[in-house]
This record gives sequence, C-alpha cells and structure tokens, in this order.
Amino acid sequence: MICVPIIGPTMRQALEDIPKALDVADIIELRLDLIDDVNLAELLKVVDKPVIVTNRHKREGGQFKGNEEERVKFLQQAIDAEVDYIDIEAGTSRELLQPILETKCKTKKIISYHHYSLTPESIIEFYETMSETPAEIIKIVTYAKNITDNIIVFNLLRHARESGKKLISFCMGDQGEISRILSPIMGGFLTFGSLDTGKESAPGQIPATVLRDIYRVNMDRPDYKIFGVVGDPVYKSLGYLIHNTAFKKKNLPHIYLPFLVHDMNKFFSAFEPYFEGLSVTMPHKEKVRRLLDMTDGAADTIGAANTVVRERNLWVGYNTDYSGAMKAFEDRCNLKGKKVLIIGSGGTAKAIGYGVVQKGGDLTVTYNQNRERGEALASDLNCRLISSREIGAYTFEVIINCSPVGMTPDVSKTPYPKHMLKPDMVVFDAVYNPLETRLIKDAKEVGCIAIPGVELFINQAAEQFEKWTGVGAPKEVMRQVVVDKLKSLG
Repeated sequence: MICVPIIGPTMRQALEDIPKALDVADIIELRLDLIDDVNLAELLKVVDKPVIVTNRHKREGGQFKGNEEERVKFLQQAIDAEVDYIDIEAGTSRELLQPILETKCKTKKIISYHHYSLTPESIIEFYETMSETPAEIIKIVTYAKNITDNIIVFNLLRHARESGKKLISFCMGDQGEISRILSPIMGGFLTFGSLDTGKESAPGQIPATVLRDIYRVNMDRPDYKIFGVVGDPVYKSLGYLIHNTAFKKKNLPHIYLPFLVHDMNKFFSAFEPYFEGLSVTMPHKEKVRRLLDMTDGAADTIGAANTVVRERNLWVGYNTDYSGAMKAFEDRCNLKGKKVLIIGSGGTAKAIGYGVVQKGGDLTVTYNQNRERGEALASDLNCRLISSREIGAYTFEVIINCSPVGMTPDVSKTPYPKHMLKPDMVVFDAVYNPLETRLIKDAKEVGCIAIPGVELFINQAAEQFEKWTGVGAPKEVMRQVVVDKLKSLG
C-alpha cells in the first residue's frame, strides 16, 4: 500500500492537497505537526480513505511546538474520532504511551521508532521490544549511510513476515530509496510516497505516482526478479523509466531499481542474492569485470562491462554500448573502409571505437587535454591519434561524438564545427540529452545522415532487457518513454 502524507503547511493547503492525494493513495497520513492552526475534524471531513494521524515531536523529526501532554492529546482526539490509525513514538514517556496503547477502540495503533542518522545493526532488538506492546503495527524507519544498510531492513521485513507481524520499515535518504520501493513488495505493511516533489515528509521520499505507475509497488508479483542500474551518481539515469515500462508492457513482474553505489565490491557481496542482472554505469564499468565469473569477447577487449546477467548461476558481463552503437549504424551506413573520426577518449569512445574497427572502418581518435589517455585509447584500438585542434586538417566520412560536449545544460556547444560538415557525411552523437544536440541539428541542416544518441541508448537498453528476460524488447515503447521524459525536461 502507498501512504501519502499531507504536510500543509497551512490548513488551506492541506484541504487542497487531500483530494489530489486521494487519487493515488491507499492511505492518507495527516501530519498534524506540519500543519499550522490544524483542525483535525475539518481534515477528516474531506478524507474518504483510511487515515493515519501523526503528531511528531521535534526530537523524532517532527515540528510539534507544544509539550508532550498537548501532543498526545491530539492523538487521543483522533482515537475519539475513530480514525483508522494513529502513529505514536516508542520514545513517548511511559505514562503517556501506555494509556494510548491500552485504550480499547476501533483505532489501530502504530508504534514507531525513527533514527535520522544511521541504521543500527541491533535493529532487531528494537523490533522485539516493540513487539511486546499492544500496538497492532510496528514502524521502524532508519537512515541509510550506505546502500548495504538496506539489507538490515530487508532481513527485518523477512523476520516480521515469518512472525506474522505487521511491519512498516525502510531506510530514509538517497541510499535508502530502494527499500522504500521494495518494502511493500517484501511484505511491508505500506510505504510512503509524496504527493509531489517538494512535498516530502522525510528525506528520500519518492512521488506516490512513481511508486504506483512506474515501480508498481502494489502489484501482486510472486515470481519477480530484481534488476537495476549501478553507478555513482545514478539520479540522472533514465533506466528506471525505460526498463520498468518495458516490464509492464510485456506483463513481466520484474522491477528495476537505481543502486547508488560507492564501493562496488561491498555492494556486489551484499546484494548478490537479490538481483538477477545489472546495468552498470560510471565509474564501475571497469571495476565490475573483476567480480564476474566471465565476460564476452567485446567486454574483454574493451575492458568494460555495462551489462551483468546471471546465467546458470554464473555472473556474465557484456558490453552493449558497443553493440548498441553498431546497431544504430546498421541501417544507415556501412562502416567498412570509411574514414571515421571519434571525438573523445573515454569509455564510450573505446566501446564504439572497438565496433568501428570490427566493422573495418579506418579510425582516427582525438584527445583534448589528456594526451596520455588519448594515446592509450589509440594504442588499444591500433588507430591514428590527433589533437582536437587538428580536426580541420583531415577529411572524414563519419563523425562520432563520444565527448560530453553539447550535453545539457551546455546545449549551444558542438564538438565539430558546422562549416566542416558535408552533405555526404554520417554524423552520430552519443549524447542523448537533449534529444537533438547542436551537432545533430547542424548535421540535419547540412543534409548529413544524422543519428541521435537516443538510438544508442535504446539499442543498448533493449539488448540488456533481452539478455535478462529472454523476451523481445518493446523498443518503440522504450523509445517513446525516453523521448517523452527528455521533452518534459526541456
């Protein structure tokens, strides 16, 4: 279930937000401590779904300004009004806590514990102590300092499920995002989703519409598999949109998550039992190879894997950046014998350069300031190296941009001057945000064959999907969701 908190800050705003929240929420939480001049009776009049009434003290991460007796009095009013649930903190003084918990009434009590700076290893001890109270539901929410803290919560959810207890548990913060998504799927009573960005009641809260429509957290999925993108950072990745949409289109119960990973070794060791495949982005494409049982020829030669698949209990790595780029060229250009320029000398340049060489292209790569890295790339690909300042001295038939030049927000820049473009050229830009870079716009205006970066992105993602699932990827659906998202970003 998805619970949407109503956080005010005024009664007027709260009353306006409740009808919007009712469209997406299974349960509404009224955060009385976050609403000025709150009137509980007025709020309850406009809610026709189950309600949790919460009145959080500052020491528990709330904003209630009165004393403890006044704070708990609001919860007693909620019980008198026969609301569905009240949330009372385990840290409430015993003389105020016991009467609330022992009151015989229709209202179910949630006893809660929050830790806003870390996830204690001893969390099970808090759970066992709280289990001894008369509360019908236990809530334990902590802060994830690193991604492996989520494993502590996963273990707690399993324990509660096996014990037949109702538990709300997840981690706050950016690194706790995955537990907010997986908690209800793993048997948690509910998860919290904000009404919108900027209306979060706690750090790391995800919009409720994303939880419902993209991650499908309310879906009954007995045989689901977990996939995800591993990177640092991952907040710009569109993988969660493209793959979850594809799973939905193909009626698959699987889920795709963003894994914000600083230490790849620790992550892989901790999460190996949970995931079935990964997309790997910077800075882990080279590091991940050391953790795998085997890699295909392309990933070996390129020295990087962007795709991980569990195959017969072995971890296998692939490089679909290379194959995705070659697929983008397939219907538009035969690279054999063509004079090809790759701008950039990073991992994408190496992957695509490998493909160009495999296809028989006459390859030249450039460097801008880092000559050493350029020399290493040219050596690996056995091709010509030139400085970016020398581009005008050579004639090329295919231009491939693998540098970040032209990427949002620097959309006015181009890595290759328009006056040097010729109508018979093929121009490919690995940058996909914006949808049309200045380089691609210039190429179209000149009459070149222009291949935007979204083609590479879709092709590599589609190949990942097929390797993970054994099912044909819905490429047009995947393309459309990326296009729509990038257009919405401007």
